[in-house]
Amino acid sequence: MSEHMPSNGAISRRKLLASIGLTGVALASGNAFLRQEGAFAGPVTGDVYGAKSHPVFATETAAVCNVRDFGAAGDGTRDDTASLQAALNQTQQGGISRVVVPKGTYKVTNTLRIYRNTHLMLDPGATILRCHDHSFLVGGDNGATYEGYEGHGNIVIEGGVWEGNILAYPDAFNGFGLARGQNIVVRGVEMRDIVSNHGIDMNACRNVWIENCRFLGYKDGTADQSRDYPEAIQLANHTASGFSQWGAFDGTPCRNVVVAGCYFGASGTPGTQPWPSGVGNHYAVYDSFNSNIKIAGNTFDGMTFAGVRSFKFAELFIEGNAFLNCRRGVMLSNPAGNTESSKDGAGNQTGLPQSSRNVVIAGNVFKGTLGENVYCVGWPKDNDVYAKVESVVIANNAFEQGATTSSCITARWTNRLTIAGNSFHRTYRGVWLSYVSHANIADNHFEDTKTEAVYSEEPDAAYRGRGHTAFIQIHHNQIRRCGRNGIFIQSMDGFQVSGNTIDSPALETDNARHGINVANGAKNGTVSGNRIAKAPSGNQNQYGINVTSTCANVQLSNNYAEGKTAAVLVQGATNFDGVYMHAPNGARYKMTIGSDGVPAFAPA
Repeated sequence: MSEHMPSNGAISRRKLLASIGLTGVALASGNAFLRQEGAFAGPVTGDVYGAKSHPVFATETAAVCNVRDFGAAGDGTRDDTASLQAALNQTQQGGISRVVVPKGTYKVTNTLRIYRNTHLMLDPGATILRCHDHSFLVGGDNGATYEGYEGHGNIVIEGGVWEGNILAYPDAFNGFGLARGQNIVVRGVEMRDIVSNHGIDMNACRNVWIENCRFLGYKDGTADQSRDYPEAIQLANHTASGFSQWGAFDGTPCRNVVVAGCYFGASGTPGTQPWPSGVGNHYAVYDSFNSNIKIAGNTFDGMTFAGVRSFKFAELFIEGNAFLNCRRGVMLSNPAGNTESSKDGAGNQTGLPQSSRNVVIAGNVFKGTLGENVYCVGWPKDNDVYAKVESVVIANNAFEQGATTSSCITARWTNRLTIAGNSFHRTYRGVWLSYVSHANIADNHFEDTKTEAVYSEEPDAAYRGRGHTAFIQIHHNQIRRCGRNGIFIQSMDGFQVSGNTIDSPALETDNARHGINVANGAKNGTVSGNRIAKAPSGNQNQYGINVTSTCANVQLSNNYAEGKTAAVLVQGATNFDGVYMHAPNGARYKMTIGSDGVPAFAPA
């Protein structure tokens, strides 16, 4: 068990709600059912999600059904399937039902079905023991047709251990299968050992709260080990290939979902591992976004694919989580064109890529990540048609002791990116930018970085120099001890590098790299007000600031720079170290200083 997770998996609800700005949300407790549709909407307006018309259910009408009264033994030996299902069937008679499962082990030999207006509550010490080859629990009956969110909803599933028992029953299965419902709570559940699929497979559901649950243990049951990516909680569009039990299969997304205070890790069962991914999905539908997703206060411990994997989410908030020893922390991956995920809801192939939008990753701790802590990558089709990830904020996170060969943050094909107030300590590279536009990288702390704190390039010649990497501000960062260039600007059009403090850059080799390096076709930029100090001994940077002759219209001014060879080297006819000044008549002049200390003025 991780030191970041309380032994009982609990987290203060008031503290958790306050941490994610939802103090006004009332959760269901006891017999109480949920609330009007849209209560989880947070900052997303009703104009986005439509009218809020579903009623609040009265608590006093709930009938209590104890499964023991329906003949359940709870001894782990006798088959309790029929008794549990009989209790769950009570809501089909009308009204609201609270189904209570007392302490005991309940042998179940078929999938249980839960219906609308049901609160299923397992007491402490209650275990559902799976003794068959299918899911624990599914919301409704196979073959039904539901549109929108009118399937089985107003459901609470609370408490207990749901034991996969996979050493005896090793076939692939989902834990809970839910589709087309709304107003759903899963609380205090411990789910153990899933084979090849998901703990909760959530399709086209809205107003969902999953809190204080534990998802322990996963096994890839495929012969070729190809199921190395599934999510413990999948939030998905509803398609026939994704969830085939009932329709309609029109790509309707999940909306208004909170996952809070949960733990994702290993069970210790022989042959199992921690979950590949904690929360997310791995397929998409064109022009249909799973949206308003809040993932807060969770612990992702040892995920072998990624802690959170968004596949084209919108309005995604990832806040206050701990990512410990994961393969990757957060993946914002997106569908390329001409793939299954570029089809629309009717199954028509658009051929187009599409990417996430409006993502906030804030206040998390990432420690011991084996690959990227944040991986944010859109897709091009060609120079005129591409899908950048839009509007991403990565702020106030702590990145500690990361990968030995991967960048801490990788951003490719991204527009409107903010990386601010983060702490990077003992990482391979701080930030890698490729085909990123309108970005602000500010007020970060980088310490003991193996390569560069900030690095940009356009590696694909087909897209290089076409303005895909443009309008970047890198300012007021503190960089202390890095192996290569502190800040390396390449193939960038329109940039400002200002007010940064760089202490002891380029420690990997002596007299070879620089504090700030501007090279390989960068143009239309300024480098001003930076302070670069070489290491007091050992390997030192060659120049404090270096601008190569392949660059154009790069201005340096008001920098303090040190280097073993020289403070500054500026090459190229249109690049200079100086300032622009305007005469009273409006004429602009460029002022530079010669080696003799005499200023020179030239029209600009």
